[in-house]
Amino acid sequence: MELIVIMGPQAVGKMTVGRELEKLVDAKLLYNHETIDLYANFLGYGKETFRLSNETRFNLFRAFVQNEYNVANGIIFTVVVGFDLEEDRVFLQEISDIFTDAGGKVYLIELEADLETRLERNVGESRLQAKPSKRNLEFSRNELLASHEKHRLNSLPGEVAEIVPKAHYLRINNCELEADETAKRIQEFLSKK
Repeated sequence: MELIVIMGPQAVGKMTVGRELEKLVDAKLLYNHETIDLYANFLGYGKETFRLSNETRFNLFRAFVQNEYNVANGIIFTVVVGFDLEEDRVFLQEISDIFTDAGGKVYLIELEADLETRLERNVGESRLQAKPSKRNLEFSRNELLASHEKHRLNSLPGEVAEIVPKAHYLRINNCELEADETAKRIQEFLSKK
């Protein structure tokens, strides 16, 4: 039973890498916007949407570690973590604890890419197809730039081990890597732990 968290800033390629990784390992992908957009479709992108999205994730993770009939051995979960935000660090700890407390493994995979690469990926076809909120290109670009300026969306050296000491951690700069290459690196990392 495993939780594989792929984290990093917006448009770094988390969902695309997660889709490729799903082909290589016995885990199902839950990308960040699946739960957000479920509620946003009815409630818009306000506080209640994000609260319900988080609640749904926690409920799924708890049910997964307790259920003996899961369709896969693990969950690949993609998320943006503001390392400057206490609530985001606590969220990372809490979802990890659900799995480690049940005897499972947690892998934290952090992707990083420069701003120019992320702006290019922000308008990629698969991203726009999967994430309705990103289809307003001007809004999406401005949101990406604003969060880039306001928050620290990649960790500092040693920070992830401090936040979640029981997790296995890997950081990949995927500026020059295709999603399948990144997924293969992750698969290799998982197989060694």
